[in-house]
Amino acid sequence: MRQLFVFLMVFVSIKTYAVDMNFVGSGVSTIKTIHSYSEFGGGDVYLKLAEPETTSYPSGYWLRKTDPGFDANLSMAIAAFHAKSRVVVYGLPDEMWPGSPTGKYCHLYAIQYQ
Repeated sequence: MRQLFVFLMVFVSIKTYAVDMNFVGSGVSTIKTIHSYSEFGGGDVYLKLAEPETTSYPSGYWLRKTDPGFDANLSMAIAAFHAKSRVVVYGLPDEMWPGSPTGKYCHLYAIQYQ
């Protein structure tokens, strides 16, 4: 009974945290482009999907070198790009990339293989 209680508390906490983050997921797609900057933003990277969401963030998603999950997310993105794996990308719509005056790039929250 105690294990069930602990599981439910963890599950509710995760769901509450996810709702508070306000992230938005793309549709299932492949990664079309990965672009890396040597200096802008201290090493920003952005990626574009082959089939972007036309209503949400048609330009793509970006990561900053100082993001805690930068290495893991970039590694997953590069692997998915080369393998042409299907992914769903989640982004934070309140954090747009300052590197593009014309496109809308949402700050990457997570990458999920499909």
